[in-house]
Amino acid sequence: MDRLSGVTAWPSITEQVYRRVRDLLLEGGYGPGERLSEVTLAERLEVSRGPVREALERLAQEGLVVRVPRRGTYVRHYARSEVRELMELRRVLETAAARLATERAGDEALERMRALQQAADVMVGSGSGYPPDKDFHQAVVRLAGNGALERSAGLVYDQLRLARSLSAQRNGRAREAWREHAAILRALLARDEAAVEAAVAAHLAAAEEAILASVGDADADDDGPKRGTTPVEPIGRSR
Repeated sequence: MDRLSGVTAWPSITEQVYRRVRDLLLEGGYGPGERLSEVTLAERLEVSRGPVREALERLAQEGLVVRVPRRGTYVRHYARSEVRELMELRRVLETAAARLATERAGDEALERMRALQQAADVMVGSGSGYPPDKDFHQAVVRLAGNGALERSAGLVYDQLRLARSLSAQRNGRAREAWREHAAILRALLARDEAAVEAAVAAHLAAAEEAILASVGDADADDDGPKRGTTPVEPIGRSR
């Protein structure tokens, strides 16, 4: 279910609002450049404006929304140059993570990665598409055993996910991604650092090409009407 059942002591109301609005953004519930009204969000979530304002400020710090003084808060619109910069940063972070993973990952952790890839194999084979691409990459980064690196990568993933959610997806990419992930996993299982770096580089080059193509399509429609917001059930009234 989308809604959270009432107000709970933890997470706090602000945290619940943050998570709800963040999910809506990453799922494409708002169009690029669409204004996010504090009043409207507060009314729809049945909370006061305070938690909404704090949540939007946090999302702005994460690069998912833009706050314009005296004008309001808007969904971040990503230019191709910005996506390219994010992909360059992602390449640096994931290459470092994969290199560390070959040294630090335990056998049990690698077996869990194998199980994750096998589950993806079933989904792709059944025509259900690919499970969230982020899951595989987060798992690889986690194997590095570096919390700071993992947090940095998470912020990059969210921004790229937002850019991707606002654009069309190229058909057939799921199976290509599965094959590329399989190559990364084989190299990790072999603990072959050079092969891991090469597999990560090849995968991210293909991913960058795909996302830049889709962002280009979105930019072409930028003068068109904005999409409507996704219905959202209230969190509950703050006290």
